[in-house]
Amino acid sequence: LPQEEAIQRIASVTKAFSDPIRLKMVYLLSKQSDLCTCEFEELLDLSQSKVSYHLKILLDAGVIDREIHGSWSHYSLRNPKILEQVHALSQ
Repeated sequence: LPQEEAIQRIASVTKAFSDPIRLKMVYLLSKQSDLCTCEFEELLDLSQSKVSYHLKILLDAGVIDREIHGSWSHYSLRNPKILEQVHALSQ
């Protein structure tokens, strides 16, 4: 069912936004178009494994995109207005 697929996508995205760390990551990406894993570690004062875990959830939900440059992974928002859309839900 196409409806079922849409429901699953919405559930995946809302789950991705259910953690304050992931919301902070999206906020940081809304202010800077591209960040690498190490920048998230520094900005959020988190270990590489924790950063990677949260980035994978955002990536799997389709919230962010990843581009690999050599051994560095760079992340950007798939939809630059997504934070505004999430904020509208809290109104």
